[in-house]
Amino acid sequence: MSPTPSLSPSAPPASSLRVIVRPLPKVVFFYLTWIASLACALIATVASDGGPPEGPLGLIWVGVFFFNLLVISFDFNEERSLIAVFGLIAAVLALLYFGVLGSVGTWLSSLRPAMDATFYWLVFAGFSLIYAVVWLNSRFDYWIFRPNEVIHRYGIFPKMKRFSTEDLRFDKEVPDVLERLLLGAGRLILTTPHEKHPVVIEHVLRIGRIDDEIAEILGVKAVVERGPTRE
Repeated sequence: MSPTPSLSPSAPPASSLRVIVRPLPKVVFFYLTWIASLACALIATVASDGGPPEGPLGLIWVGVFFFNLLVISFDFNEERSLIAVFGLIAAVLALLYFGVLGSVGTWLSSLRPAMDATFYWLVFAGFSLIYAVVWLNSRFDYWIFRPNEVIHRYGIFPKMKRFSTEDLRFDKEVPDVLERLLLGAGRLILTTPHEKHPVVIEHVLRIGRIDDEIAEILGVKAVVERGPTRE
């Protein structure tokens, strides 16, 4: 008589293994503007007497803001990133060759966008409210990866859609180098014969770590120990 097979004590139950993935909107990449608004608001509040503060504070904020607009407006893959870098280097060399780089620098330093502390506090408060809503929404719209199934939970009154991991293929993509640098973000693409079209999960933070955890979860097999057979 053979004893009933049992899971190895060193292996956790398959039901307890899971990875939660929360897709996020692109507005999360504005966190640089959010932080810059808070810093500028504090500096303007301390340094000014109610009016716009002196110095390059406004120019710095505008630079961060336009950089954020650039991040969410275009997908900088490897080719575009290289073109942008070489284009910037070529532009600087051209300005140096024609001897106008100093003039351009003087013109930029002469710009003094004037925003007072109230402006910075309002922008910071607006982004804080939006991020609170984004965080709340991510509690009601997320994916759960388990060894035998993938579950999409969504809605205030939770609805669920289940995908079997049988014949499931998942791919990691990093379509934007800047998004990867800012938040380690990328997308997951799930392909299954049970769906007509691939399922795309956008803007997954820390995509490298998530990809490794999902690969480990989907590759887990229960370890079975059998005792000695008795005759």
